[in-house]
Amino acid sequence: MESNEFIIAISSNQEPLRQIEAVKNVLQQTFPKAVFSDFVPTKAIGDHYKTPFFNGAARIVTSLSLETLTTLLKHMEQQAGRTPEMKAAGIVPIDLDIIVYNGSIIHRDYTRFPFVRKAVDALWLKK
Repeated sequence: MESNEFIIAISSNQEPLRQIEAVKNVLQQTFPKAVFSDFVPTKAIGDHYKTPFFNGAARIVTSLSLETLTTLLKHMEQQAGRTPEMKAAGIVPIDLDIIVYNGSIIHRDYTRFPFVRKAVDALWLKK
């Protein structure tokens, strides 16, 4: 069975401590060896975001494909109450983005946002 390693950026600006704890629990149940970075408050970037975010990351190893994990994470976002309308209004209950896939950066947020890079590097460089 092939194993794929993923590092997932996690962020929230709506009840962030509760939302992040909930998604950490789901990820830990789904991927028992999940490892998490610290989560830190960050200022909102962009005019339509009014409240600060909490940001961190998770590293998981799984036999799931990139496509299957992406679908699972989008489902987790929806379960947390995320809708396109909420994001347009600057409300993000939970955001889960795959940043690293098998050692390759696949999401531009790694280079766009220092807080994403810091959380990812804390897991990527610790291996």
